[in-house]
Amino acid sequence: MKFLHTADLHLGKIVSGVSMLAEQEYILAQITKIAEEEQVDALILAGDLYDRAVPPADAVKVLNDILVKWNVELGIPIFAISGNHDSAERLAFGSQWYESSKLYMKGKCTSQFEAIPFMDAEVWLVPYHEPAIIREVFADNTIRSFEDAMQAVTKQIRSKWDQTKAQILVGHAFVSGGIPSDSERQLAIGNVDRVSTDCFDGFTYTALGHLHHPHAIRHPSIYYSGSPLKYSFSEANDVKSVRIVEIKGKELISVTERSLTPKHDMRIISGTLAELTENLVPNPNDFFQVNLMDEGALIDPMGKLRQFYPNILHLERKKQTLKETEDSFEEIMKKDDLELFGQFFEHVNGTELTETQKQKLVDVFEQARKEEVE
Repeated sequence: MKFLHTADLHLGKIVSGVSMLAEQEYILAQITKIAEEEQVDALILAGDLYDRAVPPADAVKVLNDILVKWNVELGIPIFAISGNHDSAERLAFGSQWYESSKLYMKGKCTSQFEAIPFMDAEVWLVPYHEPAIIREVFADNTIRSFEDAMQAVTKQIRSKWDQTKAQILVGHAFVSGGIPSDSERQLAIGNVDRVSTDCFDGFTYTALGHLHHPHAIRHPSIYYSGSPLKYSFSEANDVKSVRIVEIKGKELISVTERSLTPKHDMRIISGTLAELTENLVPNPNDFFQVNLMDEGALIDPMGKLRQFYPNILHLERKKQTLKETEDSFEEIMKKDDLELFGQFFEHVNGTELTETQKQKLVDVFEQARKEEVE
């Protein structure tokens, strides 16, 4: 069997006040094309279909349209779960009758996990869950951590699975050692949200969502697909992709990547205001974080840059190195006006006054004193 693994669509995502929905529709069309070219037997969506529990109506329409395209028009079975951004109850709506067209959507965890027989495999859908949920549905007060919860779930699954078939788990979790990005919502304070790779021992393939880097973890059978789009500048160097997975019998044969090309990339560029406006970088309509290297004050740099780069999302100025020492009150009182202003200038700009600047200040101070006498 061959299937396509993706996750973290985050439909309805807004980045720095800009809706990503048009970008998401563009990338979903690419995923459709890849699914057709690869002639996949199934498609996996490992959580975070939406970006928030109550998604905007246009995001709901985009998900509806793409599921109709994949499942009804192309006839591809779909295995999908809720993530930590989704509303489990909303995604669970209609799931029982969706199954008639082989759209398997599991939004909520239940006390019993059941296999979905598919070709020569069994597929287990494990939606995002916090320890309290599993503690309640399993009626087990010993479940206190994310690790406890996942271990309890996979232990139950192992007690039921058919050992003669390949076992595929679809989950949404933070595996210990995984590399996070700035666009993921923290599941818990500290590292208590982590689960170990041991939780997934014995599974032929574990298809995960949550971490947005496509290579968030290196493991022979546990994979994150990563998000299909960049949602923060910490992902600027990522090459987004979907995973094409082939299983023969009980063996995982291959896991390959099909790269995705966004409508507008998310990039970080650096330079002075003059450099960036006089020599435009390629594809100036991409989404940019601009790191300005100019020293001193600038008047409306964002407005000037937007004339050339209309999709700037974030602007940063060069950080100045400031002196750590502080003068005492007595030392300050001993300094003349030029020394005090020079100290202030260096504190703000990170550089000392030039001789020309000092001479101009001396002239200004002298003129001011004359005006006071008059």
